[in-house]
Amino acid sequence: MHIIYSKVLTATPDMLICPIFEDGKSGDISDTGLGKIVKDMQKNKLFKAQTGEYKLVYSSSKGLPKRILLVGLGKIIKVNDGLIRNTVAKVLKSHLGKDINTIGVLTYKALDLYTKPLAEGIMLVNYNFAQYKTGKDMKKAKEKLFSDLILFGKNISVSVKKAVKEAQILSDSVNLVRDLVNGAPNYITVDNFAKEAKAIAKKHKYSIKVYDRAWIEKKGMGALLSVNNGSGNKTAKLVVMEYKPKVMTKKDPVLFVGKGLIFDAGGYNLKPSKYIEDMHQDKAGGALVVGIFNALKDLKIKRHVVGIVPLTENLIDAYAQKPSDVVTSYSGKTIEIRNTDAEGRLILADALAYGVETFKPEYTIDFATLTGACMVALGDRYAGLLGNNESLMKAIKKSADKTDELVWELPIHDDFRQAMKGKVADLRNIDNGTSSLAGTSKAAAFLEYFVGKSKWAHLDIAGTAYNEKPKATDYPFATGYGLRLMIDFLENC
Repeated sequence: MHIIYSKVLTATPDMLICPIFEDGKSGDISDTGLGKIVKDMQKNKLFKAQTGEYKLVYSSSKGLPKRILLVGLGKIIKVNDGLIRNTVAKVLKSHLGKDINTIGVLTYKALDLYTKPLAEGIMLVNYNFAQYKTGKDMKKAKEKLFSDLILFGKNISVSVKKAVKEAQILSDSVNLVRDLVNGAPNYITVDNFAKEAKAIAKKHKYSIKVYDRAWIEKKGMGALLSVNNGSGNKTAKLVVMEYKPKVMTKKDPVLFVGKGLIFDAGGYNLKPSKYIEDMHQDKAGGALVVGIFNALKDLKIKRHVVGIVPLTENLIDAYAQKPSDVVTSYSGKTIEIRNTDAEGRLILADALAYGVETFKPEYTIDFATLTGACMVALGDRYAGLLGNNESLMKAIKKSADKTDELVWELPIHDDFRQAMKGKVADLRNIDNGTSSLAGTSKAAAFLEYFVGKSKWAHLDIAGTAYNEKPKATDYPFATGYGLRLMIDFLENC
């Protein structure tokens, strides 16, 4: 997307967005032709600028765009980032069409504080999720995309331009996550996912190592290998990315670990219809890690960050793991396989243990579409947040509220830890008898055994990473959830 700044309002945009506060805080537009339109509409009670209210106005003035979309933001005292972002996104999304290639936005001083969420609301809806359509169908899918964004304002400050640039970096990275998650498993294979990570590392000059199955076997990552065993020649990989900024805080690194299940059939505990069809999205945690790395350098994040993504599929052949198998993890702990569809915690266990041992992070955060139980408990607007450090979880909650990528804390009770202990091995990947109860908490209790003394948080993003009833800023399927949340966390931790 091409960003343009202009001090003078012109007729160039195919549609101009004019955000207006209910209490008249519209500043330097009042003495323009547009200001007269707004004033007349408010005077005649045709537009009150209440939250979410909008009016599409057609102008015949030579100095104004033909289409002007007035968007009400409500009273300025009640405005917040989420309201701005979602209001603008919802209204704009319903007005995009094939003849709108250039979007204009009117800015003024009262809006400056909300530039970033305003820009995010516009940019996040500029996405095509129908990436495999062809011919006329693809042309139609692309009709709702725009190529240029013009910001009009008499005094556009450096800070406003910086906020717009940050919004663009974040939105581009969110769309990268969406593409990876939405990607069909015969397109986004283990190898192609790793290639995407390599391309990002090369672009930004990050350190990256992509370890193959032979290395994984040598390291003794039996939990990851056990999941991969049924995938034929589709071998496992472990992607390890590292970001070290030139100006870096003198703190131990932040470690991100993301579940990279390219496709999850469930193994011998086969997933049923109405569930298995969407299991290409089980790589959302890994995609989130890669998306975060796409933004780190451009946003000048000052923390040392490490990202690890274990990659595999969970399929069935003669070599697939079986319920009652016992495997030895990288940490040395043995694990009873009680259910082959509880595979995400297995590959995360090896990745977490390796990452904590190798990089000795200050904070360890993992992301995974891990449990259906989390969706039952929290739906599709909150991710489950669990962990062993209250200050870390408090910081994540603060960033979640700010970015509107919400989390809800769930408990890890000692009884849940006990439930994950095995009968014939150290641990089991699912408990017997009460496995349907507190599934999210028990999965986290299992992972906790592999993070050592690291300050750790687990985000179960099963309901938020992929859904068919999206928020205003999203489209059906992959949402890119967690990227803006984690960037805000890094900027403040």
